[in-house]
Amino acid sequence: MTLSSEPRRLRWWTSLLAAAVGGLLLDTAGPGLGWWPLALPAAALIFLAVWQQRARWGLLAGAVAGLAFWGPHISWLTLYLGLVPWAGLTAVMTAWFALFGLFVGAGTRGIARAAVFRSRPALLLVAQAATGAGLWVLRESVQSSWPYGGFAWGRLAHTQATGWLAESVSWLGFSGLSGAIAFAAALCVAAGVALWSARVGADRSAIQRPARAAVAGAVVLLVALGLVPAAPLPQDGTLKVAAIQGNSKSAIFDDRESGAVFRDHARQTESLLDELEAAGESVDLIVWPENSAEFDLPGNTLRDFEVAGLARRAGAPIVAGSILQDPDGTYTNSVVVWDARGATGERYDKRFPVPFAEYMPNRDFFHMLAPDLVDLVQLEYTAGTRPAVLNLDTPAGAVAAGLAICFDIIFDQQAEAIVDGGAQVILAPTNNADFGRTDESAQQLQIARLRAIETGRALVNISTVGTSAMVSPTGQTLDGLTPFTADAMVAEIPLVSGATPALRFGAVIAGAWMLLGALGAASGILLGYEPRRARKS
Repeated sequence: MTLSSEPRRLRWWTSLLAAAVGGLLLDTAGPGLGWWPLALPAAALIFLAVWQQRARWGLLAGAVAGLAFWGPHISWLTLYLGLVPWAGLTAVMTAWFALFGLFVGAGTRGIARAAVFRSRPALLLVAQAATGAGLWVLRESVQSSWPYGGFAWGRLAHTQATGWLAESVSWLGFSGLSGAIAFAAALCVAAGVALWSARVGADRSAIQRPARAAVAGAVVLLVALGLVPAAPLPQDGTLKVAAIQGNSKSAIFDDRESGAVFRDHARQTESLLDELEAAGESVDLIVWPENSAEFDLPGNTLRDFEVAGLARRAGAPIVAGSILQDPDGTYTNSVVVWDARGATGERYDKRFPVPFAEYMPNRDFFHMLAPDLVDLVQLEYTAGTRPAVLNLDTPAGAVAAGLAICFDIIFDQQAEAIVDGGAQVILAPTNNADFGRTDESAQQLQIARLRAIETGRALVNISTVGTSAMVSPTGQTLDGLTPFTADAMVAEIPLVSGATPALRFGAVIAGAWMLLGALGAASGILLGYEPRRARKS
């Protein structure tokens, strides 16, 4: 049985419609609607839109899918900063989607044209699906690395943080889970398009068995991912943690006095200690959010004295966020540790400062384009080089705490550094005030929740305004706070050691997906190439 040498594809207008609907559905799979089951049909529609398309239509359909997804997904950028930053980031992310559409179209089209695959329909379906899934992972990996360090946001795996497939991320990692979901969607698309492309009669009958097997394989894969439990790791005791949400005016354009953010968190800590003492209870660690201690906490004698007093009263160390200036004049977005005697010397500096927010790349160039926006970025934070794990002396004993300040949590390298450093728990202080009541903080918590499962560590995500929650190693919420309220959350969290399969083999799995995608696209283009005069219109 041989399929037609001219692969079928959607008409241009149907392709663009499928791309737009797929992109929009992919956004609805995450917060705020959180309809995570839509991730699969969303990916399938995006694949269908670019499947076996000619170069120009694959490029355009990919761009439409990217715009439909990224436009609404990061619309929170417009809240305070307007359309220019949103348009710039959306354009970059859309460009990666456009290239994805180009290469998926060319790769799947070439594979379908090659005689070796046309005569082996089962091999054809697997080869096309693996190529599509691999290119999906490759797109996510490239966008997470370049330009300016990348933006590891909006990945397919992120949609499953509260879904049935979440615990499988502890075995596969973020890229592995994205690849598995994309592969299931691509298998279904490959089967459907192959049936559509087959000649009538005996040929169509012959393709039905591998097509049905491909769909069944996709279902089996998803069911297996949904049934697998999180990878177990040994527990080394527990730690009772309190986290303080000051509900501070801590956004860029908030009208506030110097010290107001610090006072909000100090006051809420005092309130918590009042409640604990009245109940005859105590905690082992108190965590404040990013920037909660404002500028140069170690150098401010009065604030130093006050935080030490709170730590003395609590009988527990306090981890607080502060902007620090080093002797060479550079600035870092940092976390410092206080106990009853003052600063302990433990410090972590944010490793992934945000371009165009915490530092301005190519300042002179971008100043010519948008001087008012560029001038908003006053301090140039440098990337931290200190270890990502702090050693804390707590009433429960010595504890190794991994740190991820704000967007640090979205990068796979940070998770690897935390686990490699021996962290038993992850602290993720953040400041989401610049994004108001948009979906940004919920999206970030979604990523943090999946990160907790991937690493097998409990995670404390504490924000100045929310969304704040403590998450178990299996992704369950141990405690949480209502956004835009001054409050504290307290939970007994497990201390864990060891590395999950995701951390041991996740990079290998991701590399395998990317290699499959690149080889599939290259092979398809080479094997399916025909001189222009020989092609059918």
